[in-house]
Amino acid sequence: MNYLVSTIQLNALVNRPFLRNMLAFADQHNVTKIYLYVMPGKNQDESSIPEILLMNERIELLFLDKNGKKLNSNLKLYDTGILASQINPLTGFNKKLHRDYSYILPSPKIRYASIPNTSKHPRFLATTGALTHGNYKLHTAQGRKAELEHEYGFSFVKVTNSRKFTFHPVMAMKNGKFNYYREHYTNGTMIDQQPEAIVLGDWHTGDTCSWVRAETIKMLETVRPKRAVFHDLFNGHSINHHERRDTFSKAQLWKNKIHVLREEIDQCRKEVNFFAAKFPDIQFIVAESNHDLFLREYIGQSFLEDGQNSVFGCQLFVALDTDPVTPILKTAMLLVGNVAENVIFLDEDDEYRIKGTGLGIHGHRGANGSRGSALSFSNNNLKLVTAHGHSPWIHANGLAVGTSTKKKLGYTKGPSSWEHAHVILYQTGKCTLITMIH
Repeated sequence: MNYLVSTIQLNALVNRPFLRNMLAFADQHNVTKIYLYVMPGKNQDESSIPEILLMNERIELLFLDKNGKKLNSNLKLYDTGILASQINPLTGFNKKLHRDYSYILPSPKIRYASIPNTSKHPRFLATTGALTHGNYKLHTAQGRKAELEHEYGFSFVKVTNSRKFTFHPVMAMKNGKFNYYREHYTNGTMIDQQPEAIVLGDWHTGDTCSWVRAETIKMLETVRPKRAVFHDLFNGHSINHHERRDTFSKAQLWKNKIHVLREEIDQCRKEVNFFAAKFPDIQFIVAESNHDLFLREYIGQSFLEDGQNSVFGCQLFVALDTDPVTPILKTAMLLVGNVAENVIFLDEDDEYRIKGTGLGIHGHRGANGSRGSALSFSNNNLKLVTAHGHSPWIHANGLAVGTSTKKKLGYTKGPSSWEHAHVILYQTGKCTLITMIH
């Protein structure tokens, strides 16, 4: 069963070009039902619902009680009862809603937050975006802010069985146009359009989930974007400073044969060269990440104490002294072998923007020397797609990808909000989160 879920406000005008494209999308993807949350308008006495929405048999208006509506045993629609003008529609609900479900909530803003849990299944809160134009009290500060943050969109849900589903948030432009993978909807029709970029969840070569890697290859074959961005391509098992004094951890590195830095660098080089050769028309970008910078800390502090890696460490020390400008991971790879021509490496301070969206900031550094996080970036006047946290987000000024690693690693204990998720950037400048739930 396939569903679309969006939101309308009472007494608000329908974005008719968007509705036309939504219906075309519904036809293309065999959508069974279009659910529309109904939110209050700017005044209490407003009650009008556009007739065009009442005439379509596939459209069902949602007036839910406190139990919500289950789409399967892991996903629920739930009406929070908040006002459309609320600036952060997810505030507080991570503490209030039942832990056994992920939730799609009403709001004329598109937000997504992965929730820490101990289940094998990911848990998230997401909001839909709106089908109608904004209807706010523009004489108030909150109303004006809500008007500025009003977003058009819907959630596309495929329910596979009683447990499994896929979730895809769709962001539309004010003129009603939107994208879904290579599908571009305009004037009620679907045309093929190449995306600008795909930003991959933190890769961590050596810890990459084999299923996610295979799904990513399929995605690149299908979507064929102009660019693909790697974050944390290098993992740093062999030199991780967090485990430098841990004898048991060192023993595990030897046992698993991942203690040699040169071999780990070469594994990383072979991985990016594999993708570059398989997809020669895609430009691969390696964003400098905090795990890459493990290398600089290692060379600056302790490589002479590390017998098995000291010779390669000396070579890297000399190369860095000769060329301190080139990103350190590229320098290390070139000591081992060649790197494909369609791979470029960014310095962590490089300004790399496509369609007004920054794609080169990993996310480990925040403003003015603080630690970075998706929430901290939401307060900046910058549109970014970041990584680092392994937990996907959609916030007011951009998105954060998830991880491409196995969900459980040696250092992951307790509740986790990690999810497998990439981000696609389209020619319209809009982005979408691609969650991979399995």
